[in-house]
Amino acid sequence: MRSGTTGSAWLLASGLALCVALAGCSAEFSVGGDSNAPGDELADGIRDDYVDRTGIELTRLTCEGAEAKVGTVFRCSGRNARGIQLEIAGRVTDTTGDGFDYRWNVVEGVAPGVLYERALRGALEDDGVAVVEVLCPVEVRLKAGAKLRCKATAADGSSRGVTLRLTDLDGGFDYQVDGEKPTAA
Repeated sequence: MRSGTTGSAWLLASGLALCVALAGCSAEFSVGGDSNAPGDELADGIRDDYVDRTGIELTRLTCEGAEAKVGTVFRCSGRNARGIQLEIAGRVTDTTGDGFDYRWNVVEGVAPGVLYERALRGALEDDGVAVVEVLCPVEVRLKAGAKLRCKATAADGSSRGVTLRLTDLDGGFDYQVDGEKPTAA
């Protein structure tokens, strides 16, 4: 097996699209009419913006309410249509006569390992390796620089360990097959 790199474009194409704001993707919204915003109003605004930015629907999102006071922090948790669990944090940025503005970003994501299995299999096959099976951890915490170990079995029956290093928080990764040099990106 060879070693190589793959970027976020490959993983996005294989199903792990994550603007997921982990890398700083954020948005500002206005909530009007009250000095407090119920969690469902916050969730609706975040849900709409998340779809606009990623093209992926949030299948579940629950937010706590927030007081209309600059600096007030709130948290939300949910899951997108790709099965990625998300933790979102927000902060009130401004108050207006009819409500307040806030910013939010995704602070943590946990992806199903099967998404990385598919992406790694495709990357190895793109490098000319006929792969029959790739096994990765069941869950992957999305953090730039994080490493995870997977096992790839080639069509000839040989198995090798593979180390994936997450290069960004949008799904990109480099990989290195045990015993081989990584390819420069």
